[in-house]
Amino acid sequence: MTRTTNNWSLFGLDLTGAGRHLSLGFKQLLYDYSSPLLKKFDAPIRVFQGDTSTLFRADRPFEKSSEQPNLCAVVLPSQAVLLKTISLPSKSEDLIDSAMAMEIALSSPFAESETRATWRVVSRSKAVIDVVLAITARQFIEGALTRFDADGPTGESGQPEVWALSSDGIPLVFEGFGNEARKRAYHQLLGKTVAVIMTAWIAVMLSLWVLAGVTKIRAERLDAELVAVRSQSEVPAQQREQLQLERARLDVVEAAIAERPHYRYWLNHIAASAPDVVYFDQVTLEGNQVVVNGYANNASVYLRMLTETPAYSDVTALSAFARDVRTGLERFSIQWQLRDPTEVLPLASATDSDRSSGAGAPDTAPDPS
Repeated sequence: MTRTTNNWSLFGLDLTGAGRHLSLGFKQLLYDYSSPLLKKFDAPIRVFQGDTSTLFRADRPFEKSSEQPNLCAVVLPSQAVLLKTISLPSKSEDLIDSAMAMEIALSSPFAESETRATWRVVSRSKAVIDVVLAITARQFIEGALTRFDADGPTGESGQPEVWALSSDGIPLVFEGFGNEARKRAYHQLLGKTVAVIMTAWIAVMLSLWVLAGVTKIRAERLDAELVAVRSQSEVPAQQREQLQLERARLDVVEAAIAERPHYRYWLNHIAASAPDVVYFDQVTLEGNQVVVNGYANNASVYLRMLTETPAYSDVTALSAFARDVRTGLERFSIQWQLRDPTEVLPLASATDSDRSSGAGAPDTAPDPS
């Protein structure tokens, strides 16, 4: 006998055990007695045992008798089946096929060519698994199928499955006798469900992708609009900065204008308040300070008059009065501070034409010659 082995290795590691565990997990997910997928998607089947029939689904009795399944199964008589419960270590479940093949060869009372056997894991614990083994002969299966064809009800399609029931009523299905139809229906319903889930998932992903694309396009458009707005706002921003700068300059000019004296008013005021015998040689205004140099018949009288003028304050003679021998007039230099013109009553100011006509005090002293 030739023995064939498949050794899977990756970087020197044997992956044969990992492959067996993966295959075992997949079988348990789809076909185990406690599988939630089997309970949800397995097709109902009518099971005939003697003169009675029971509706099964997911290898359990099914109470919804209103359904009319297209699948059927026949149960072998208990006297035609050898049942045996075997306990195995849970860690050896991935090698259970080899273990059960050896057990069938040792336990079957029939010839090897006549032996038909099936097995099923009925319970699991942390250390041990319980396996029910059913062994029968080919002639018992053929006899049961012949009686079913002769006496069984009509309406079911295809060849019936062949079952054996354990002591707990758990079915053990003999392979190769109509069970492929139920597997095919189970796989089709499971595939349709997976297809619906995948379609919904793809639809959701496409929706998210479209939403992300639309959001990206909108973000790019908003970025472009932002760049355009920034580009368009550069000139107004520069103009605004320039206006702010000009406004600051204007405020400085307005403050300076507000602080400077009213030169025309004060010049007219100084000229109008001077007697006719007073002649100005020089008038200087710096802020609120006035300095006048000139000649007068009596400079002391003019000084006293200035101190009595409400619009002036701090009137002071900068030098002693000295009479000029050539003109006979006293030379003076007087300084005072100006008040706010709104605080005093303005005198009748002379116009420019009045000042140019020579009335009042002239701008310069008479020629000494």
